[in-house]
Amino acid sequence: MSCAVSLPLWLVGSPLFYFLILPRILAVLPQKIQFISKCIVVLFATLSMSVAGCFISIVCAILNKRYAINYVVSRLFGILAAGPCGVTYKVVGKENLDNYPAIVVCNHQSSMDMMVLGKVFPKHCVVMAKKELLYFPFLGIFMKLSNAIFIDRKNHKKAIESTNQAVADMKKHNSGIWIFPEGTRSRLDTADLLPFKKGAFHLAIQAQHPILPIVSEEYSHIYNSSRRYFPGGELEIRVLEPIPTTGLTADDVNDLMDKTRNVMLKHLREMAAARSGTEPEKISAKTTATSTGIQDETSVKKRKTNKE
Repeated sequence: MSCAVSLPLWLVGSPLFYFLILPRILAVLPQKIQFISKCIVVLFATLSMSVAGCFISIVCAILNKRYAINYVVSRLFGILAAGPCGVTYKVVGKENLDNYPAIVVCNHQSSMDMMVLGKVFPKHCVVMAKKELLYFPFLGIFMKLSNAIFIDRKNHKKAIESTNQAVADMKKHNSGIWIFPEGTRSRLDTADLLPFKKGAFHLAIQAQHPILPIVSEEYSHIYNSSRRYFPGGELEIRVLEPIPTTGLTADDVNDLMDKTRNVMLKHLREMAAARSGTEPEKISAKTTATSTGIQDETSVKKRKTNKE
């Protein structure tokens, strides 16, 4: 009788259960229960890797490999979260990750973007994030130990100081920075981007590092919080060719930003068209180029609805 009880307990706590049995259980659950269950798995992976990341940070610091912390932890998180949730990846242009150091910019859709980081986060790179994340249990401690750059969006002077320090660190350690240039999660559920913030492009020009755009396809077919929908599936990620900044000055920030956003939007809509079986031109909405990015009527209406 004790064997009958101990075997399931052993099995539940094993990698065999987590990576082979749990995904099959989650796959057949009703939609809303499946959504909640998979979100719990992602939360478990986040907390686990935040705690483990603190210890990994200490080990990397002892080995003088502090800039390897994010790469190691993000890869482990990707395995821990994506496997049970049934998320697989198709990475195009992975060889471009070798064009380093760089300012890495990626579109920001939801908290599930952590899975994108888990697959393509480059070596010798740190994250730039809002200061509020510093106060998240365990996650904040890990991010601090991993050299994350925290930006106080409510204090312009401190934000400038953090940016200047980031440039100095990049030059000293020959490192890169991962930034979400939209500044917040878009939650658009369409193949579109919010207007970009200028910070990433100021950084790139100051450091004379190239911009390395990474585009994750619009993934509402895999995860949609408003519909409580999380079936999993294939996620395509494109690592684009770097955009050089050599010789550019502060006067070129707007042009660099618009150029980057245009090429990212082009690939985002190409991926949406390929998945839906339509032409990219039919995915595109009417757009207007501005010095702060390109907004279309769909995005504006969506954001107004969210605010209401």
